[in-house]
Amino acid sequence: MTGIVDWLLETQWLPGAANLITVVGFPVALLGLFAVGRQMRNDGLAVSAGAVGDMRTSIMSRVERLSEAGERGDTDRWEYEVAEFTNDLEMACAIYLDGQMSGRTGELARKLIIDVLDYVDQNEDVKLRLETLKHTDDTFKNIREFKAKVKR
Repeated sequence: MTGIVDWLLETQWLPGAANLITVVGFPVALLGLFAVGRQMRNDGLAVSAGAVGDMRTSIMSRVERLSEAGERGDTDRWEYEVAEFTNDLEMACAIYLDGQMSGRTGELARKLIIDVLDYVDQNEDVKLRLETLKHTDDTFKNIREFKAKVKR
């Protein structure tokens, strides 16, 4: 065993061995980086799809409860649902702005948020309630930023 190690460590073989390792190893490393990048993209799309699905379910459920409370004339419940609805919307905008939604599902999320914001802008009762919910300048910061940055 010592003879093989001594033979490998002889200086005459080292440059050739290093060149061979570089020639073979470099393309293998590039393929590995490509595979990792592709997997990261696929993972990101899967996370995006899950986030969009959860966001849609949450917002649609909240809108349904909001409508039901309004139809029953339950003002306290309606006000609570509007507050929770805006929290869901604020979270959706933050997730979108953080870049957690990409690909086609990200585009669907963008359109859903725009549609929901249009609903809010057209509903005077909801707009008035939003004003009473505003506690600080940071309240609904993500909603305002989304409106400013994203094409409607």
